[in-house]
Amino acid sequence: MAEMQGLMERLERVVGRLESLSAESHRPPGDCEGLNGVSRGVAPSVEAFDKLMNSMVAEFLQKSRILAGDVETHEYQEDRHDLVISETELKQVAYIFSCNKSTLQMKGKINSITVDNCKKFGLVFDNVVGIVEVINSKDIQMQVMGKVPTISINKTEGCHIYLSEDALDCEIVSAKSSEMNVLIPQDGDYREFPVPEQFKTAWDGSKLVTEPAEIMG
Repeated sequence: MAEMQGLMERLERVVGRLESLSAESHRPPGDCEGLNGVSRGVAPSVEAFDKLMNSMVAEFLQKSRILAGDVETHEYQEDRHDLVISETELKQVAYIFSCNKSTLQMKGKINSITVDNCKKFGLVFDNVVGIVEVINSKDIQMQVMGKVPTISINKTEGCHIYLSEDALDCEIVSAKSSEMNVLIPQDGDYREFPVPEQFKTAWDGSKLVTEPAEIMG
């Protein structure tokens, strides 16, 4: 971390130098020669920036990617049903963004998983110690092979969750979502239970009490 902080400080000095070069580059063309060792023909600030990108900035970006190694990201996958993450660690989190008509399998134990802005997406995972979140998505199918304490569904239309025997104590938290179903293993098959979408609230004399509303019709 000390090394990273050193790079940050050096980059701050670089920004100052680039701002200075940018101001200098507005001088008449004849005055640009010899500016910080940069010759005429290319804007000094542009050439200086290119040189920096090939040195200390490149080093910074490389180290940034290393530090971000605890985040497993899958984005913009389309029509892929062979996506597999076979090596996971407890400290890792997975972020899945804008994947459509695809399926991802995650093996092992991971900290948390977020599915964001996906359509017709399938997720199969072993164990999650934190939370699995589904947000801004449509037609999601999820299968829990091991355990997960909490699954959160927010702003999602269509989410089917297959629980394992070990995950029956999982809490499902939902908001602004519809067509949600939880499938419970029974006698070698699954039995489907809908997650309530409508609620009624009444005052019981001391507090508000909310419970699922039965749909009449």
